[in-house]
Amino acid sequence: MTTTFAALLFRPAEVPERALSQGFAVALGGWDVPAPRLMVAPLPGLPGWSAAFYASGRKVLRGAEEEEFEHACELFEDELPPALGVLDAAAALGHADAVLYAITYTEGALHDDGWRFDARGVERYFVHEEDEGVEVGFETPEAGGAKLLEVPSTSDDSDDDEVAPQVIETAAKPHRGSTFLSKELGVAVVPALVGALFMADRRVDVRLVGADAAAIEEQVRRLNSALRRVDGRGAVASPPQVAEVIAPDTYRAFARVYDWADPADPRDLYRELAIGRVEGALRFLRAEDYQAFEADPTLRSAAQQGWYPIAQLTGSALTGASSQGVLALASDGDRLALLRPQGRIEEAGPRFGELLQYLALGWSKRNDAEEDLIGALMLRARLRVETT
Repeated sequence: MTTTFAALLFRPAEVPERALSQGFAVALGGWDVPAPRLMVAPLPGLPGWSAAFYASGRKVLRGAEEEEFEHACELFEDELPPALGVLDAAAALGHADAVLYAITYTEGALHDDGWRFDARGVERYFVHEEDEGVEVGFETPEAGGAKLLEVPSTSDDSDDDEVAPQVIETAAKPHRGSTFLSKELGVAVVPALVGALFMADRRVDVRLVGADAAAIEEQVRRLNSALRRVDGRGAVASPPQVAEVIAPDTYRAFARVYDWADPADPRDLYRELAIGRVEGALRFLRAEDYQAFEADPTLRSAAQQGWYPIAQLTGSALTGASSQGVLALASDGDRLALLRPQGRIEEAGPRFGELLQYLALGWSKRNDAEEDLIGALMLRARLRVETT
């Protein structure tokens, strides 16, 4: 069995699982992958360190494992790689001094790529088997370069163009990413990673925002802060039922913390939105809106199918967006759909937490990491719309 992996090496004390999840999600914002995930385990022989092994979630057919590895290599070498997203997420959580290592490695071909990421920048060493030969190279914040590997001749009078594998291995070893990581960490990193790979049993789902009530509350508080509002002002004891259907737990958490009575903005209208099918102006529903919905057979039918209405969407005269309908939350408290006036139920694009995060970022002064995050939110929403 060929040893192949794409992994991040990190200290859990510096990089919480939330930073791992969000960082990978930001990097994957424009990638069409169905259910990306990480499998995490401690690194044997290196106390305080763990490894997170990436998988796209695609169904990999027998004999097509190389395609999965090629995808991982492209992702890790991208302009916005997962490690950089994780580093930004860790910094936002108060760990600006975090250090991360990344590696893509396979025995199936000569491919060994290793990186170090920290606040100073990126350092990388690699060996890649290309059509022209074996390419080796490096990158640091100050310099970088790549060249074909120079392999010493083993016999001056040999007519054989083939070079013994051990000769190539000896010449390539100083350039390997795993050699760089081993020197940095003080252990033989490939055996440690192989051991961690077989022990990895803790799954971390890759998400831009969590889907539980606590994560939603956090996003609402962030939105209130961005708008200089007061948590829970004007909140009702319990959101109303629609067609005898109660609100999902995440919406109940939202309703408890949202500012429903800001005197500076009585209309409470979010204008010029553009994330998935959520285009135009949005207003979260009030008690009087729900009373009117009880008489609407289309909305009652959608509620009975598990879609709880949460906001009204109208068009925009400025951008020309003509989207109209009701935004509804699925019974899982995560997925959003647009209920059209004609009765159609369409994928909205963002998840509930993602929409709240988009609103908070949209009304904030953003740094570079937050620009990457809002871009990932919009790309992920667009992909969901395009694939449904």
